[in-house]
Amino acid sequence: MAINFIPNDPFAGAGAPAMRQINPHANRASTRAGFIFHGEVANGLSQPGTPEFLFWQCRQAAISAMKAWESHAGVLRNWFAARRIHLVQNAVAELGAAPDLNAYYDRDSFQFFEFTGGGKTTFSGGSTDVVAHEIGHGLLDAIRPDLWDTPYLEVNAFHEAFGDCIALLTALADSKTRQAFLSRRNNHNFLETTAEDLSEAIRRVAPNHNAAVPRTALNTLNWQLPSTLPNDGGPGVLINESHSFAQIFTGCFYDLMRNLIGRTATQNALRRDVNTAAKLLVAGARNAPESTRFFQAVGRAMSLADQELNNGANRDAIGQAFGSHNIALGTNAMLAPVAALSGASPRATTRAASMSPTTTRDLAGRLGVRRGERMRVLPVDIGAGIVKAVHEREIPLGDVHSKLKGVVALAPESVLVGSSGGYAAALGALPEARATIDEVLSYVDTLVKHERIGFDKKAAAGQKGMKALKYITHNITTVKGKKILSRVRFAC
Repeated sequence: MAINFIPNDPFAGAGAPAMRQINPHANRASTRAGFIFHGEVANGLSQPGTPEFLFWQCRQAAISAMKAWESHAGVLRNWFAARRIHLVQNAVAELGAAPDLNAYYDRDSFQFFEFTGGGKTTFSGGSTDVVAHEIGHGLLDAIRPDLWDTPYLEVNAFHEAFGDCIALLTALADSKTRQAFLSRRNNHNFLETTAEDLSEAIRRVAPNHNAAVPRTALNTLNWQLPSTLPNDGGPGVLINESHSFAQIFTGCFYDLMRNLIGRTATQNALRRDVNTAAKLLVAGARNAPESTRFFQAVGRAMSLADQELNNGANRDAIGQAFGSHNIALGTNAMLAPVAALSGASPRATTRAASMSPTTTRDLAGRLGVRRGERMRVLPVDIGAGIVKAVHEREIPLGDVHSKLKGVVALAPESVLVGSSGGYAAALGALPEARATIDEVLSYVDTLVKHERIGFDKKAAAGQKGMKALKYITHNITTVKGKKILSRVRFAC
């Protein structure tokens, strides 16, 4: 039996395809990553605002996002920790959670909420934008679990941007959406704005909140050091916060799609060009080394992937897209030898990587790795014979807040290692300890100021009422007697 489905956001506005009747997607195959559903009801032509509509709307949006992903990235067999994780279309009704103006991904579940304010009830699970965004967090976590706890603002902002990019790709997988988008791609439109309904709900109860207007992909925001931005600002102002800063990368991706599409696009050409951009995004996300300047690292990895996949046909389009947001790629510099290392060239395959003990000792000394600390060597797909060495630097956080005394953040410092003249060589750049420390302290300071850290278990479990706008994303955990700042969820 058919269902009613809104293919974008309930408040997407002019030009957006209206709610329509469709046959629901089949359940995900048992061999693929999928969902555990809650409160399942018989399908039918239910109306928005009813539990029946919300269940099928959320389910359809989530599976649509998975199908869009797999059309560009191949089959996803598992999430981070399991083949099936919970999809909860309304955690208030299904789990007894507090009302919230938000949506969460916490590695065990995707959770969506309802919230009543300003005379209207908003269901975050009723927006395909919001659902696809959260699925995007799960997809990125499946292919790059190392980014989950990275205490750099740009890495966390990329996680948010990736979610918005998945929302874009989910929408563009729909033929009616593509048709409506073609004539509007160079102007502000229903596609490039994200989660309009949720932003409208925030505006009704907190009109001066930074998220009281939707995030936009068509923007002229320019990259600058996050620490030079204000920690808060009015609706839509660029601030030192992950969701806000994410718009810079989303703008790069959206501009790349527009650059590839050109002026004479047809639906078939649009599908081809979107697929090209999506494959480059996936490759960049998979292979960019963790760094404080992660947007640039992803852009460089995208350009290197284009060289391999398309003989560099889209190099200018990529460079222009990032350059228009003040991110200079200088892709060749990413693989340029900058320091000779002792020992033979590293060994690398698509599944394994290794460096000689001599090279490992040399690099460990340059990075300040202390005795007993481990340096991982991992494969990357950005060039023959190149590996990634990762050292986690412990950053004490006591100077940020008194409640963080004795707590550390673990900051990954990555180095690409290749060869020069038959010997091992560091490529691109060597991390500088002071810069790492400054970035981490700045990021954690934003978490404190935005009240994202749960300093006790009760706070980390969730907040009620209007405190929902000050949601918890991090907690303090103890591992082998050491207090570590750890992520507990990504929130919308």
